[in-house]
Amino acid sequence: MKMSYIIFAMLGTSIVFSQEYLESQPENPEPGKCYAKCVTPDEFREEIIKVESVPAYEKLEVVPAAYKTVSDDVVLTPSSNKFINVRAVYKTITDTLWLEESFHKINIIDPTFGNQEKEVEVFAASESWVAGEKDPDCPSINADDCRIFHYRKDPAVTRSIPVRKVLTPASIQKTKVIGRYRLIKRKIEVSPATTKTVTIPEVTEKVSRRVLVSDETTKPIPVPAEYINVTKKVLVKKGGMTAWRIVPCTIPKRVGVVPIYYTSGSAALTQESKRLIDKHIWSILKDDSTSVVEIGSHTDSQGSASSNLKLSERRAKAVVDYLGSKGIRSKRLIAVGYGEKNLLNDCNDSKKCSDSKHKENRRTEFKVF
Repeated sequence: MKMSYIIFAMLGTSIVFSQEYLESQPENPEPGKCYAKCVTPDEFREEIIKVESVPAYEKLEVVPAAYKTVSDDVVLTPSSNKFINVRAVYKTITDTLWLEESFHKINIIDPTFGNQEKEVEVFAASESWVAGEKDPDCPSINADDCRIFHYRKDPAVTRSIPVRKVLTPASIQKTKVIGRYRLIKRKIEVSPATTKTVTIPEVTEKVSRRVLVSDETTKPIPVPAEYINVTKKVLVKKGGMTAWRIVPCTIPKRVGVVPIYYTSGSAALTQESKRLIDKHIWSILKDDSTSVVEIGSHTDSQGSASSNLKLSERRAKAVVDYLGSKGIRSKRLIAVGYGEKNLLNDCNDSKKCSDSKHKENRRTEFKVF
């Protein structure tokens, strides 16, 4: 038996329904009847997910060069023999004495980072029967026992978390630094005396100098990773429900406003569409806080049936998002995507029509509860 109409009251976040979903209802419903069912809401718990935003890495720190001071006896004039009558012959030479040896200066090149995003699931997918207004014929004294309801299916919700990635690690660059030195002039014997030998003692000088023990180097400094805590809701207990019951109802009337239309293949709202929604839909919802509106979106027959069904759902969601941006709570909005099933003319897949004829079917209509 074909169902005439079923009323659904929204509670919580609004959801876009497809026509196939709306057809999955009580078995053998009576035409013109409305049905209600008592439901128990789902129970959730919150979990904290730790997401790594910056990985652990190492930075480098310079360890200065180490020296020690030594004292050396430098021979200025070596010992020689002096001969009577024939003197020794000398010449003066210049030697290089290093007072401070050369070393390598190290410059640190910091690591570089790149930005990227990581998708994190923050709300698990769930299915639920959602209760709305109370069934007036409910036999229970508790107002929460029976509700006019609908069934919904919530997809998982993800969030993009910005994280950093090390592109190039820290490195070093060495530059040689020349040490200090001193030029020493000293005499050397060219020829000794040839007669009586007289010993001439050597002449020395005590010189202090710094000797490199260890060259300048680096040591790694570990930097711990950084984390961001993300809250995730997890389904703990699935809600239950009782049997379908017939309840009094009235079929909602269509709002007295021309439908809003779309460009072919698009779900974007035009300025004229927003003006009509503001004037005829938003004004009703704003003035009557108990009203609920069904947003039924349609497509033309161009394209496949599956793609048109998804397009109609996006069009319905675009209206929900727009009304939400104007302060209307999502639980008062029922968004339904009908695809190409409810054409207003004969422009189906078997007939070629002009764009103006197809445009009549690219629409969103409204019903108010």
